Amino acid sequence: MKDGGEIGKKRADMTLSEQEVMRAIWEVTESGETATTKTVRKRINEGRAEKLYGQIIYAHAAHLAEKGYLEIGRTENGNRVYIPLVEKDCYVAEQARGWAEFWRESRTAYVMMVLGKSLSKEEKEEFGRYLDELD
Repeated sequence: MKDGGEIGKKRADMTLSEQEVMRAIWEVTESGETATTKTVRKRINEGRAEKLYGQIIYAHAAHLAEKGYLEIGRTENGNRVYIPLVEKDCYVAEQARGWAEFWRESRTAYVMMVLGKSLSKEEKEEFGRYLDELD
């Protein structure tokens, strides 16, 4: 991440389609692969009824670059490569803060609102492990 992944500066919001592309870029890079149009398209199209073409991926990526979420480069053989400028965790935290402010709740209250009242045993255990890691 070129700027440390901070989302501190205000960027234009992502559309739902841009979020889908950005999520795929994060997933591809987190898996250790290079985020190219091909690898991002493959990730997005997994389990998707309506397949996206490379031109659509690039169009959304170009908008994301204009908004400051990623940089578009080229590999040695000329393929486009997408480099996230914002870390996924930073983006998710910023979105959660925004929704908590919208609902006039603390972040904790918002998280509880999102989780709902019925968590499975596995979800409670996972949540407990996450809280333990915060100490």
